[in-house]
Amino acid sequence: MKTNNLFFIFLLCLSLNADQNPFISTQSIDQNAIAPEFDKSEIRFNSDARVLKSIQLEYIALDGSTKTLVVDINKSIDWHNLYLLSKASKPNSTAVLDVSVTIPEKTLPSEAELNSSTEFQFPENNGKLEEFISFANFNNYIKINTQDEMISDFIVGNPSKIVLDFKRDTAFNTKNIKLGSNTPFTRIILGSHKGYYRLVIYMDGKYNYRLEKDASGYTLHLL
Repeated sequence: MKTNNLFFIFLLCLSLNADQNPFISTQSIDQNAIAPEFDKSEIRFNSDARVLKSIQLEYIALDGSTKTLVVDINKSIDWHNLYLLSKASKPNSTAVLDVSVTIPEKTLPSEAELNSSTEFQFPENNGKLEEFISFANFNNYIKINTQDEMISDFIVGNPSKIVLDFKRDTAFNTKNIKLGSNTPFTRIILGSHKGYYRLVIYMDGKYNYRLEKDASGYTLHLL
């Protein structure tokens, strides 16, 4: 009688586990729960972004666990641009060509090629603010032509405003000049104070800056 009871319990346990395959992990990913195939994702940076160090991607593996993939970048970026993380098609394999065919003979560059490699940047805006100060703004810097001594400079706000004070005892009406939209510089305001005048340069985002002095005045570079 005791032997029959043990045999009955064995058969009951066997029937309860008959639909389980011991070779399939219980943590494997549910194929029905997989999201649609990834195509692309847009990335916008804040205005204080300058260098993209890395991209961290989290994904679900076949066994259902969450894993992380870190891609090192270490490249400078322009936060004005829209960046895309997108899917690319698998590249086709290319045949190995004869080196004598793929590498041309070395020739000296022509005069036209030398001239075309020389870059010259035209200012987006330029003009005289007063008889003693003028400006020209370029893609990422602005040239300030003056013989007056700069006595202070600092940055405030977000978006950034760079304030430059120059020594001169003068009085004039405040100048307010709106600049074009093709550079980070958006507006210039020039105002007189007792013993000095102030130039305020408005930008479209958050920046640092570097100043260089030469014989014609100062150059302000955005960083």
